[in-house]
Amino acid sequence: MRFYTKLIAIFLLATSVNAFGIVDSKLIGEYGSGKAWMARVSENGDQKICFMSSNPISTSPDNLNRGSAALMITNMPNEKVFNEPSVQAGFPFKLGSNATMIIGDSAHKLFTAGEGAWVEETKLEKKIIQQMRKGSRVKVKSISTRNTKITDTYSLIGFTKALEAINKACS
Repeated sequence: MRFYTKLIAIFLLATSVNAFGIVDSKLIGEYGSGKAWMARVSENGDQKICFMSSNPISTSPDNLNRGSAALMITNMPNEKVFNEPSVQAGFPFKLGSNATMIIGDSAHKLFTAGEGAWVEETKLEKKIIQQMRKGSRVKVKSISTRNTKITDTYSLIGFTKALEAINKACS
């Protein structure tokens, strides 16, 4: 059931994303160096989604032909989903492949579907969020449908303040 919730949420977010961010949402704040993290809330009737996102600070290889990439943390109170990490890659993942999220010395497997990736074991989400609060960078390694091995690196500067903002907005 949670997988379908994730697909619905990504569909809702993806259909409202443009190159500059989320259109159908209200900006709560921008946090971190260069405003690396953006916190937003989207409401539709009694449905509320609070999320934060950041774009990669570096990508290897560079000069790839792809859409916007983002690391996101999402709260969906009606679905009892809080602080759920996910990745929007900006390209379709190789079918049957996994992505890997690396924070410090820890690596976490993400399952992929289309252009999205989520933590494979939801019980690890709290641990990952704690690691992100303490860390400085997150690397996401993945493989595209063209068999290109891609590494996106995200800054965690401003992460904790953005997380506090979405948690307050969806409390």
